[in-house]
Amino acid sequence: MALHAAIVEDEARARDMLKSYIERFCAENGVGFTVDTYETPLLLLDRYRAEYNLIFLDIQMPDMDGMEAARRIRALDSSVLLIFVTSLTQYAVASYDVEALDYIVKPVQYYNFALKMTKAMRHLNDSDGDAVSVSTGIGTARISIRDLKYADIQDHLLTFHTFDGTYSEFRTISGLEKELQGKGFVRVSNYCLVNLRFADGVKGYTLFLMDGTELRISQPRKKAVLKALEDYRAAGGAN
Repeated sequence: MALHAAIVEDEARARDMLKSYIERFCAENGVGFTVDTYETPLLLLDRYRAEYNLIFLDIQMPDMDGMEAARRIRALDSSVLLIFVTSLTQYAVASYDVEALDYIVKPVQYYNFALKMTKAMRHLNDSDGDAVSVSTGIGTARISIRDLKYADIQDHLLTFHTFDGTYSEFRTISGLEKELQGKGFVRVSNYCLVNLRFADGVKGYTLFLMDGTELRISQPRKKAVLKALEDYRAAGGAN
């Protein structure tokens, strides 16, 4: 797969070095790539679009530190890989709070960088395509399908229900169903599409999710819902 990376680093020398390391790694491994660089997190976050699959974040920057930037990125993009670049190893533990993939300690050596990149590419190849994009008032959010519990529609407004809250945009639920076909989702009614990963069970015409949410199953779809749930569990129940 192609790599679309961003580097957020206020020091020009460090920024250029990371970019050259990405170019070298991709050339050595036959990976297509695009790299964008930002001097500050605010430049990245302005009208953020969830188009990157990997972001390198310096932690110590003047206008906004990397941890705060990561929290804001995570609010919009649950699937992008984050790698922190820091001279202080005590930030390593804090990086897990924003589900960072890893961290690199300055001064960055190419051998260590290549190890992190290999790890990142393995994750990207394993999860390629397992996300949906949603337009928001401040840009585009990307939602990992592992975090999408269900989506429902009312008055043409489709709402995505996730662990981190809800996202809405005007689009069709049929289009989303087609996009998520074969990824563990089932249409329980004309208005609702559910991730079977979070299904707890069915009673009557109600599908119960593990968090207690109750979703109505339409009569014509009940047989298909029960079959989808049975097949999903028989296959190991993972998406």
